[in-house]
Amino acid sequence: MFGAYLKGARKITVTDPYIRLFYQIRNFMEFLEAIVKNKAEEDEVAVHLVTVRDEFKGDLQDESFEKIQESARTVGIDFTWEFDESGTIHARHIVTDHGWKISLDRGLDIFQHYEMNEAFAFANRLQQFRSSKAFEVTFIKQKPNGTEGE
Repeated sequence: MFGAYLKGARKITVTDPYIRLFYQIRNFMEFLEAIVKNKAEEDEVAVHLVTVRDEFKGDLQDESFEKIQESARTVGIDFTWEFDESGTIHARHIVTDHGWKISLDRGLDIFQHYEMNEAFAFANRLQQFRSSKAFEVTFIKQKPNGTEGE
């Protein structure tokens, strides 16, 4: 869904306050996989995540992000993250340095529950075989200064 809008980006910022639980972090990892699939092998892409620390499992969240960072480094992704402390972020979106803003009303949490541990289920391996929740995505082309364009 996002591949064509990510292609050619060198810097991508994802703002989603709900990258906390394992399945949400896994959805984010699949987003990073889409970036890898749409970039040249030699290209480096910086991906920065702005999210909120889970009040109960913050240590697991840190551990997961550190593992993603280490793994991403091997495929040309410079992954960084920060926890918003303001308590005010709600809107979920992806912004690229080459002019796209992708507004996500549900964030990356668009799939119905599926069995993640079932090695032989195609839904576990390929997103096109998963049921999705109702959601809206808006693709906005921006001018270089960040304003909406044509």
